[in-house]
Amino acid sequence: MTSLKQLLKLAALGLAAVAAAVGLNTALPLPTQAQSGLTIFGGVDTEYRLPYSIDFNIPHSTNSRYYLNVQRTKLPQDVISLEIDYPDTFTEIGGRFNADSIELRSGEWRGGDVIPVRAIDWLEDENRIEIIPEQPIPANTNLVVVLSNVRNPRRYGYHYFNLRMMYQGDVVNRYVGTWPMEIASDTNQRR
Repeated sequence: MTSLKQLLKLAALGLAAVAAAVGLNTALPLPTQAQSGLTIFGGVDTEYRLPYSIDFNIPHSTNSRYYLNVQRTKLPQDVISLEIDYPDTFTEIGGRFNADSIELRSGEWRGGDVIPVRAIDWLEDENRIEIIPEQPIPANTNLVVVLSNVRNPRRYGYHYFNLRMMYQGDVVNRYVGTWPMEIASDTNQRR
């Protein structure tokens, strides 16, 4: 017979019904630490989930294009820099960016007018992309970060790209939200 402690562990993994059905009498080990880029239950809270779309979303594609949308509500003040970090798993399985093919656009979905930038740095060792616009981006602007000529990882996976922005007058970046991206899924998608 399964003990109460074992049932609680199984329930935490969402497997209580399966365990009862098959008469499982040993507990599965629980993970001791969350893995970057992988979430079994839960995910990004709705208030922090950012929309995105991907063109040419196939494994190991060298011409994928990511449209990372930032809604106007995320820009309560003028923005002077953006920072996007991504999990190790993205590059460990072959994903790469082309810093020369990154741009900012105003608008929604795929964006409209290009926003001039002073600098775009891909810091590979830190899994981070830093973008500094030529002029502060005005508050209440819809914004799209476009990453073109991306090499997708060799296999399918969820990768959480996090956005931090520095607002006019701030001295540190603030967390704005996360794009929970389904990459190399063999489909063009909009989320």
